[in-house]
Parts: sequence; C-alpha cells; structure tokens
Amino acid sequence: MRTTSGHVARWTAVAALLAWGCEPLYPEVEDKSDAASKTDVTVVTDTAAGTDATADTSLPDTGAVDAAGSDATFDAQDVADAADASDVYVPMPANATNIDVNDVNWSCTNPNWQPVACAPGTETSPPLLDGTHIDLPTAITYADSPPSSGPHRPVWAKWGSYVSLPEQRWLHNIEHGGIAFLYHPCAPESTIAALKIIAKLQPADQLGPFRWVLTPYPKLPAAVAVVAWGHLYTASCVQPDEINAFINAHYRKAPEDEATQGDYQELWLNDWP
Repeated sequence: MRTTSGHVARWTAVAALLAWGCEPLYPEVEDKSDAASKTDVTVVTDTAAGTDATADTSLPDTGAVDAAGSDATFDAQDVADAADASDVYVPMPANATNIDVNDVNWSCTNPNWQPVACAPGTETSPPLLDGTHIDLPTAITYADSPPSSGPHRPVWAKWGSYVSLPEQRWLHNIEHGGIAFLYHPCAPESTIAALKIIAKLQPADQLGPFRWVLTPYPKLPAAVAVVAWGHLYTASCVQPDEINAFINAHYRKAPEDEATQGDYQELWLNDWP
C-alpha cells in the first residue's frame, strides 16, 4: 500500500468530497476547445488562490488552514474553487519540431451526455503491445480506446494536466511508470477536480513527486479511466478507494521507471507536481 499512515484521515475527507463530486449533475458544459486564443481554457486548475489542491500535507487534518486561509480538509467549496478558476496553457516553443498533430475535438459535443449510474469500476489487463517509437509524421492508430500499451512518439509529455494530450504522447509517460487520468469531455468539472485531487494527494517516492498526466479523452466509453502500462481501470464515477488500489498495484511497474520530466508541452497547464 503506497498511501502512508499520515494520509489516512485526509483520504477519509477526500472520499466524502469525491462522493459529492460524483453525483450525476450536469450543468451547462463549457466548451474546452479555446484553441484560437489559447487562453482562459476552463479545465481544472488548483484552488482559486493558486495553491496546490492538496493544501499542505504537513499540516494536521483538523483545524489546519492552507495558505489561502481555508481548512485543510476538502469539501464542496474546494471543488467549486477548482472548477471556477482558469488556467492558461503553456504552448510549445515556436521552433519546436516535435509537436504532434492533434485534430481530435476534445470539447463536449453532446451537452446531454450522462454516464450510467455510479457503480464499481472495472479493471482489465489487455495483451501487452510493443512500445515501438514512431516518429512524426507517421500516424499511429490503436485498436483499443483507450490503449494501455503500444507504439508511441519518442518524446513524452511533461507531467501534469492538459487541455488535451494525444494518446501517442501519454502512452510514453505510462511506459515510464506514470499514471494517466482520463475523463470524458462531457464529464462535469467536479469529476475533473476529483481526479486531480487524487493525483496531487499521492505521496512522493525516492525518485520524486508522483508522476501523472490528466487529459480529456473523447473516445472514452465511460466517465473516467485510469491507465498504467498494461492495465486499464474505467468507471462511471470517481471511486477513490478503487483508484488508489489501482495506483498502488501498478504505479512504476512498467518497462522503464523514468522520473525525468518530458519535453512535450503543447496544451500543458503547468500544474505539476
């Protein structure tokens, strides 16, 4: 079990928060495809004050406050703060040569979309595929949506959240032992915030901070998915205990346990660790 004893009380509070955030409530869904201006893209960010979503894990769980003056446990207001704030993504340098063509529409194209009722998730371990590096401009296609192994680009992504991150990029990240958090583009902001909180609450290890990426995935057959190399978890809502168990079982168990930050950063939200 990777979660340390110091996190137990905090995870109890987070479980209550995530249970709230997983209610199938679907307010008007904002278009996340602001590719023209590249600014004010409303994907999940940290708290409105700009502090990380974990507050300060060194503080006690009861009566403590973070830098913004809020309590150190998580509640509905924390989710609202995360959903209300905006981030500006960090584009690739103008002279970059490793930008992938990403013509996927990552916005919500069906505002009436709703997941099925919240239920236990499903874990599968598809047959492992070779992680061959394929350079641009050769296209890469996958039989599974989402894939959990297979060919990918040589340059992996920076860890953290994205407005949209192509599968051929995040596959390289999970080959390095990281975890990919995926969500349906029409999922409510509370679901996105809940996934990010789970990612940010994971403890560091001897190689450094917990390694994760978070991105919408239009072909996702469920509301959320968590992917490690060779393993896939999908669910209709955020189930923190199940997600933590998946992470504990599969994090850093990949062909390459590589903690180095990636170079790909198109549509990156600069929020890691």
